[in-house]
Amino acid sequence: MKIAPAAALPLLLLLIFSPAAMSSALAPSGADEHGPSVYVVFVSRADYFDSPDYDLGLLASVVGSAAEAKGALIYHYSGVGFAARLAPEHAARLSKKDGVAVLKDETYGIEGDGRLPRFFEENV
Repeated sequence: MKIAPAAALPLLLLLIFSPAAMSSALAPSGADEHGPSVYVVFVSRADYFDSPDYDLGLLASVVGSAAEAKGALIYHYSGVGFAARLAPEHAARLSKKDGVAVLKDETYGIEGDGRLPRFFEENV
């Protein structure tokens, strides 16, 4: 049985945007609570120098090496810090340093009934 291209599109969209597909597609990266997750790190230290090299040095002090730090660094936020993919224990060690605040990045997904979270419905 052949399906006409015009009829295939709604079927494809239904499969892609079904609640089961949406929940797996929108699961937060690093959903394993013991594996790496994305963290946003704010730095306000007296010795802070606005540079990705400073970020890498700070990361290396908790992950163990410059190579691992380079692999973990995702983005440098000019003047405030960086984003990195870290194991929970590395994030905890980093947060204990003076002048450093570490926040786990959260991802918002489609709710169980297939609707967007209220925040997005009101602001989109």
